[in-house]
Parts: sequence; structure tokens; C-alpha cells
Amino acid sequence: MGTVSIALIDSGVNAVHSHVGWVAAGLALYEGRGGEVLRIYGDLEDRIGHGTAVAGVIRHKAPEADIYAVKIFHSELRAPVCLLAGALEWAVAHRIKVIHLSLGSTSEEGREAIEALCKEAFDRGLVVVGAARSHDDPVYPASLPWVIGVYWDRACGPDDLVYHEGGPIEFGACGLPRPLPGIAQERNFRGGSFAAARVTAMAARLLGGDPSAGVLWVRERLIEAAARQGRARPSSGSGNRSPGP
Repeated sequence: MGTVSIALIDSGVNAVHSHVGWVAAGLALYEGRGGEVLRIYGDLEDRIGHGTAVAGVIRHKAPEADIYAVKIFHSELRAPVCLLAGALEWAVAHRIKVIHLSLGSTSEEGREAIEALCKEAFDRGLVVVGAARSHDDPVYPASLPWVIGVYWDRACGPDDLVYHEGGPIEFGACGLPRPLPGIAQERNFRGGSFAAARVTAMAARLLGGDPSAGVLWVRERLIEAAARQGRARPSSGSGNRSPGP
């Protein structure tokens, strides 16, 4: 099995947390006064805790993966679209094999740039996994045809996967983080980011056996996994998820 790189685009990572253990490297992106994107390498500090919790899920499910923390959330779980674009641009340029996105947007501002970067990732054989709020969520990048979109299906256990054929968001998974001693599960972070993290880890494990594969191959393997669980079903959505030229 080969080692697979994962770009975790979130709030940074506390690498010494017991659920994480280590990260390969990372950087933080900031918006400059003129709207330019500034990169600070080695700035991984997670002041929110969200990225660390997501990294904990990925590390638990894909322990050998090289996680690269790409911080765009600083004091809250919000970021300007230029930082999302900058993070994607960095991950694509460095050919990070799996790109995990804990966020999305429905705004038209910056959409063209995000779509172009996701298409470039697809063309380079990189796998982008995006978080969504439901199986019919129009949020992008998760709903883009070059991206594997994942939402929190509350009927899913930690190892379950649901597939919605033809919908804007194809996959559902468990949206809970790993439990922490002394903290009630309902008080911890939760949501589509953690569902996506489980699929990000699944993609990394799959790609460890075939590092040259891309989105289409990973998607087929995920569909097969959902079908084995009896959880592949037609979607109520009408979207077409086939990647275009």
C-alpha cells in the first residue's frame, strides 16, 4: 500500500493531539489588504479546534496518510472565497492526491475560479471531497461533477455509506467526530465536514492500492461499498453528476 497525501482545508491542526499524532506539513492563508492571498508556511495552530477534530477522523480511518494542514479558518468557521481558491490552487500545484474541503458556498462570487480549479484537479487525477448539508444541497464545490460530495446522513453509523444516484450530492456518511473523554458527544463538533472526512479517509485507503487512479475510479469503488451495505438508492434530485469535458 502506498502513502497517500491529503490536504485538509480547514482551521489548522493541533498535530500533537492524541487523535492526530503528526502531520506532514502545512500552511496558513490570509487575505491581504489589497485582496491578495498571503501564505505563511508552518502556521498550523488551530484556534478553533474544528480542523483538529476532522484530522482525528481522517487519521483514525487512514492512519498512514500524509496530512497537510491548509488553514483558511482563523477565528471562525468562515473564510473569503479568495482563500478557498488559494488553498485549492496550492493543493493542486503540489499534486496533493486527496483534497478535503470542510466548507462550501452558494454565492456566485468566485464560483468560476473554484470550478476551474476543481476541473484542473480532476484532470490531474487528484480527488476532491467536499462537505454538504444534505443530499440535494446546491453548495459547491461539493455539487460539482468533478468533486465527490458528502453530507451527514443521520441514519449512518461510523462505517456506513449511502449513495444517491444522480443527485447533486452523491454520498452520505456519519457526521460525528471521534468521542473525547469527558465531553458529551452532542457538545462536540459535528456535521458534513466529518461525513466528508470519513469519505476522504476511504478515498485515501483506496488510492493506497492504486495511486494512479482518479475521481471516477474512487467514485465507483465508493458506490460498490454503499451497494454492499444495501445503501445505494435513487436520488430525488435531478442533477447529472457525470464529469463534462
